[in-house]
Amino acid sequence: MALRKRRGVVLGVFSAKGGVGKTTTVANLGAALSQRKKGKVIIVETNMTASNLGLHLGMVDPPVTVQDLVFGRLKVEEGICKTDYGLHLLPGSIAFTTDVGSIDLTPIVEELRKKYDIIILDSAPGFAPEVLSAMRVCDEVLVCCQPQIPAIAGTLQSMRALEKMRIPILGVVLTRVTGKRYEVATSEIRRTLGWPTLVEIPEDDMVPESITRGLPVVLYAPTSPAAQQYLRLARMILAHLKARRPGRRAKAKKAKKKKKRAPAFDIWTYVYETRRRKKK
Repeated sequence: MALRKRRGVVLGVFSAKGGVGKTTTVANLGAALSQRKKGKVIIVETNMTASNLGLHLGMVDPPVTVQDLVFGRLKVEEGICKTDYGLHLLPGSIAFTTDVGSIDLTPIVEELRKKYDIIILDSAPGFAPEVLSAMRVCDEVLVCCQPQIPAIAGTLQSMRALEKMRIPILGVVLTRVTGKRYEVATSEIRRTLGWPTLVEIPEDDMVPESITRGLPVVLYAPTSPAAQQYLRLARMILAHLKARRPGRRAKAKKAKKKKKRAPAFDIWTYVYETRRRKKK
């Protein structure tokens, strides 16, 4: 009996809302995972029109970009950049790029699966063709969300799209948490989204400082509050991937109980109910 070749797992990071920390999450999760799996983790830019993943790693003008691969100008192995700390990257071009339309990331991702254990995709906000293309090649996804109403609405939009495409959602990464009274409570977010909140990344000055330095915060300031949560997320991902292995997965599936999903979140009911309670 022929042995089945191991294939890398593709993990996407999405949110319909911009500015919720998707790229920061990709850079730091990738850097944290690469400390345990040096040379076996790659992060990939899939935002074709406004790429900035490379900037988080100090790459301002990479010689080769993911756009070169998408349009067939170069082979996949020619576009991979390597860092001193073991993380590999397919960066994008920061130059202005017109609308690229529908693209197929499958050939690129399939090549990466042969070489890497974990492939993490950064994505654009919204639901442009490039976002849907990235969703289609994912094995599982994380959805980033801030504890504010517009971001929660964007998270719900992303989840509905992913469910419609039958792409498994690993959970929610709550980002830029300040604890201020205008934020929606974490317990309320968990209840209304109906998916587990894996970690809460606090708003932390070390994060923008680390971006300026071109180094993920998990390496620049590993004891900072945000870095600690990203490191925790990496440990959770590793434990989850270990549980996905053949044999372990079969046992887990047998023991798994059917979860009762929370009702869909009506954002306007939430807003009006909150205002009514405050008036009382």
